[in-house]
Amino acid sequence: MALFRTISLLVLGVFLMVGPALAEETAPAGSVAPTADDNPPADIQGAERFIRTKHNKVRAVLRRRDTPKRAEQLTELLGQFLDYDMLAQLSLDREWNERSPKERKRFVSLLRQLVERQYQRNMESTLRYKVTWVGSEALDGTNVLVKSSARSQVKKRQPPVAIDYSMHPDGNQWRVWDISTDGVSLVKNYKRQFRRVISDEGWEGLIGRMEKKLNEEEDELI
Repeated sequence: MALFRTISLLVLGVFLMVGPALAEETAPAGSVAPTADDNPPADIQGAERFIRTKHNKVRAVLRRRDTPKRAEQLTELLGQFLDYDMLAQLSLDREWNERSPKERKRFVSLLRQLVERQYQRNMESTLRYKVTWVGSEALDGTNVLVKSSARSQVKKRQPPVAIDYSMHPDGNQWRVWDISTDGVSLVKNYKRQFRRVISDEGWEGLIGRMEKKLNEEEDELI
């Protein structure tokens, strides 16, 4: 699957504010991924309440006239709940530890720009889906999985899309560190694709592909 399509899966999940647990996913050495050790029971209701609130805010903004201000508001909302740093660490896996702080910062910035741009390009499609919340569960003492189902109101014969958020608490809020769409994990796809490009073209090859997509607005990255 091309990275463009993977980013689109993320965007769809973000749009709908609604996917399976990644129990087998482990954070790279040095990662700050939360663990269950010595933590109080996960606040399942708090995590779902957080997503519902963001969902309502995004839908409200989407119904406004399309202006630069609206785009800024949508970008801000996205940044409030998506943990770009964690997504970058988990996606790069061991490669993250090989990169300098400067390289990490550059990578996270590019990844964020790609996601935000695609988010704004596709934002109107969110209003054509009806979201049904189907439950939440604790992944461990810290992480929570919030599940929902989204069905197109335009193509009603299409089966609903299952989108799951893997979340961890961050102060008084929650952050999303992975999204699965119909069982397809964003982190797993990124990890596979990034590993392949780095193996073939090196670190600068991956960065070059990401920058080219931003500069030329290409539909395909990998």
